[in-house]
Amino acid sequence: MKNREELSNRITQLVESLPLFPTDIDRLLSAAVKPSTDGAELIRLIESDPKLRDELLNLARSYFGKDRDFETITNAVREVGIQPLVQLIGISYARHVIQDEFASLKYLNEYVDHSEEVSIGCRILAEISDMPRDECEVYALAGLIHDVGRLTILVASDKTGAHVLGTLWDKMASIVQEEKATLGTNHCEVGKQICRKWNLLPVIQEGVLRHHTPLVNGDFSFPGGIIFLSHFVSASDPSGDIISTALPDELFDKLNLSRADFDRATEIYRNRLRIDKI
Repeated sequence: MKNREELSNRITQLVESLPLFPTDIDRLLSAAVKPSTDGAELIRLIESDPKLRDELLNLARSYFGKDRDFETITNAVREVGIQPLVQLIGISYARHVIQDEFASLKYLNEYVDHSEEVSIGCRILAEISDMPRDECEVYALAGLIHDVGRLTILVASDKTGAHVLGTLWDKMASIVQEEKATLGTNHCEVGKQICRKWNLLPVIQEGVLRHHTPLVNGDFSFPGGIIFLSHFVSASDPSGDIISTALPDELFDKLNLSRADFDRATEIYRNRLRIDKI
């Protein structure tokens, strides 16, 4: 068994060895992450590269399911906003890298399924919160990448045959402290490092970092809170007692949501699953 320092070094090496995205994608994401870059500049950057433009439109049609509305980048931006489109291509490439780089994990499919479930929960919560469409989509995309750090830790620990998901519901907050004590880091910190390397938006980086600890000694992370709560929206196992303990009133207040909103979100989630299965 590797000791703490060896494991920490191995995790760092794995993060550093993850490939960057193709040059055109990296250039677009690098521009999008700069506060000084406006939407018009991002559109010009996309339109100047026909291959990138066509790839992004195809992704938008597939992901957002609005083929007729996405004939041009301008149409797509009008429907969902420029940042969701840019982050969509980044997350899409990230998922390809994950499938390749973590193929040794026997239960990688668990990660994929869980990420999609949390993504749906994030979008539902954002919609109930009456967020603008573009913000809803960014949070949904954050859900797709939130647990990437867990994969890195499993590979570094030579646990390629282990189940990817294993956090008990009543340990959603404490698991990061336990990982920190054992590894010198935790999967949330590692996930943020990876998202920063890939130039994903700061709001996505924050959500990944704080998705287990949205409330810490009065310090609150809204993105972390949305992803954290979405775990419970998409879950069928936690009892009412666990939910009431893990989800304090302060969390709902900070997210501008009520427990009735939470119940509504879980109902919407289950209905969407039923529709998808038909």
